[in-house]
Amino acid sequence: MGKQIEHPVGLLARLGKNQAGNTLAIVAAAMIPLAGMIGGGLDISRGYLGQTRLQQACDAGVLAGRKLMGTSGVLTSAVTDEVRKYVKFNYPNNYLGSTLQDANIVPTLGANDQIVLTVSTTVPTVIMKLFGKDDMTVSATCSGRNDYSNIDIVLVLDTTGSMACKPEFTSDECKNWIYNNNRADQTMTVDGKTVTYVLEQTNSGANISRMQALRTALANLQTQMATIESQFNMTEQGKRKRVRWSIIPFSQMVNPGFSTGTAGTTLYTRYPTWFNTTGTYRAYTCGRRSCGYIEDEEGHSSTWMRDTWDGCVEEQSTSNSITSTSSTVPATAYDMNYNTVPTSTATRWTVADPSKVGTAQYACPKAMREMQQMTASQFNDYFSLTNGFAANGGTYLDIGLLWAARLLSRNGNWASDNPATYNTYPVNRYVIFMTDGQMDTGNTGYGAYAQETTWRRVAANGTVATSNTNHTARMLITCAAIKNMASTKIYTISFGAGAPLSQDLIDCSSGAKNEYAFEAANASDLNNVFRDIGENIGSLRLAQ
Repeated sequence: MGKQIEHPVGLLARLGKNQAGNTLAIVAAAMIPLAGMIGGGLDISRGYLGQTRLQQACDAGVLAGRKLMGTSGVLTSAVTDEVRKYVKFNYPNNYLGSTLQDANIVPTLGANDQIVLTVSTTVPTVIMKLFGKDDMTVSATCSGRNDYSNIDIVLVLDTTGSMACKPEFTSDECKNWIYNNNRADQTMTVDGKTVTYVLEQTNSGANISRMQALRTALANLQTQMATIESQFNMTEQGKRKRVRWSIIPFSQMVNPGFSTGTAGTTLYTRYPTWFNTTGTYRAYTCGRRSCGYIEDEEGHSSTWMRDTWDGCVEEQSTSNSITSTSSTVPATAYDMNYNTVPTSTATRWTVADPSKVGTAQYACPKAMREMQQMTASQFNDYFSLTNGFAANGGTYLDIGLLWAARLLSRNGNWASDNPATYNTYPVNRYVIFMTDGQMDTGNTGYGAYAQETTWRRVAANGTVATSNTNHTARMLITCAAIKNMASTKIYTISFGAGAPLSQDLIDCSSGAKNEYAFEAANASDLNNVFRDIGENIGSLRLAQ
């Protein structure tokens, strides 16, 4: 009898129960969604790369365009071309298979003269096109603004005796060089007045002093600001911004008496009642049996004021209770209350008279300059040695900053010089504080607070250590006050081998080391620091 043919239903039933080979079928069925997932991830990554690169290109384009536009506020075809050039350079054609045409890059002018740009393109897919998704759209939006506002710069500059040395000298090396080479106590006549100074160091006829390095760095800073000012001047008169300067050389005193304002007249000429022309002075004198300080009250004639006075002053009445632990300033410390109006003997500045203090060390720096616009020649002439910008004296780091606070206060004696806006634009203020040394007040020299060992106006015990500590406390209090003023920043610079960047200088500044506090070991470093500060002051910014 022949073999029976199996019923089809039975075959299918057994196949349904048989699990052999199922994995292959499952894998085959999963390949399609798996390919979609992997392809999707790959193409999403490509899209992210395209998006990131396009945003970078957009940012570069608006910054370049905004720089070219300057202060004109006009989006010219040249500006548009500049934007397109930078966008296409940073997002080249065929990047990830995509292209950018000029029609995709159309900048517009936004509020406050910002350049605004939205740019988009399509990135072709690699895997997802198999599933009907041929490309992805990526886009970027950016805007660039010109952060130039009105610029006020206060230069607080150490002109102590060590500034005559080359930057590479340590403090001791500098002192020895000055002494061994008889460089101190040089004199010259400037504007009819005798100026005593330390002769600057040279090498084969070339000036290699810190003072000369400072002059070079400042000249380059002025050139940077002049470039900005030339852009300001491209717009109409009523809409122009401005760059202004104030200069405060300091050593153990500051010279406000002969400071000139915008009208070109001296502070004493404008406000003679701000100064005590009669003062009490002490000279260390030795008699037959003992030595001591002899006090003398001197009233100075108008002739002496005109022909002899050099412009330096003793400070307003103060309090020696201000120490490193002080959190407030006593009301009787008129000098530290920066808005004090000089209407009484205690609140006025007393004219300095070195002839009444015996052999006490004395140094009067070049007269400070109140806030004003300056041409390149006016600026550079100010810092000329032959015009009296010379090194001499001890290091009172607080005294220069004290005058900076006064000149910047919008509530004090110079309030009219400090508008919050000019031609409707805000005013940003910057203090650049440069020193080549640590606090070194001594206690026998004739400084802004007279001889500390006998007057004890700052240090209750009259010692050098306490004087230095208390002057440092005053410096930091003043730094904090300046930084609390609206739209005001402080840059600090330590210059030379004798002046490592101290924590006090970092704390005085408006930020971190190498951001607002800098160390310059030599002339080249100093020039680079001033260049970087200039670039930070005059800079372009991304608005988004």
